[in-house]
Amino acid sequence: MGSHPAELAELVTVVVAHSVPPEDEAAFLAWQRRLSDAERRSPGHRGGELLRPVPGVQDDWVAMSRFASEQDLETWLGSAARRDLLAEGERFRDFRLRRVATLFGSWFPGGAGPAAAPASWKTALSVLVGLYPTVVLLTLVISALWPTGPLWASLLIGNVASVSLLTWVVMPVVTRALAFWLEPEPPSRGPRTDVLGTVASLVFLAVAAGVFAVLTT
Repeated sequence: MGSHPAELAELVTVVVAHSVPPEDEAAFLAWQRRLSDAERRSPGHRGGELLRPVPGVQDDWVAMSRFASEQDLETWLGSAARRDLLAEGERFRDFRLRRVATLFGSWFPGGAGPAAAPASWKTALSVLVGLYPTVVLLTLVISALWPTGPLWASLLIGNVASVSLLTWVVMPVVTRALAFWLEPEPPSRGPRTDVLGTVASLVFLAVAAGVFAVLTT
């Protein structure tokens, strides 16, 4: 049975980026497998992925792990099993660890705890800013290139393309553009920044809707 949406929203995700020389990749993968096996035995572990470097997009190996709660994550980070494995993989200890807002995975940055992550309503609105134009444009392109394609196939292609574009192209741009709102510095935090970011997002969506209305009628 799948996880309840509320449970998914509460998951805590940690992202660890490793810079690995090509000649060390085999040893790194073997060590990472042992690390993942130990991680799966830790209380509250809810899955994870290991992403390979993508030339021109992502230089590092990126390991993402999800836990049921902040306490479960802290239990793993402070565990003897992890400490022993880090000592075993001493040459791979040059890494960057970040917690990220969950539900939308690595699209949003996070700091040293759950309070540092953007509020859920901000992440939802930010995703809409990136998702709406991406889906509309892909739908127009797929319809033009494959007008006779069956609905199930065009939807599958559209979903694969939209998730890929959002992950590696669109959301990095959106989160940088809205960083003043998603991650305001202490002097800028407050209702004024919240209103400014919200209005900017809604205006963008309204303009995009107007443009697409003209293009599709």
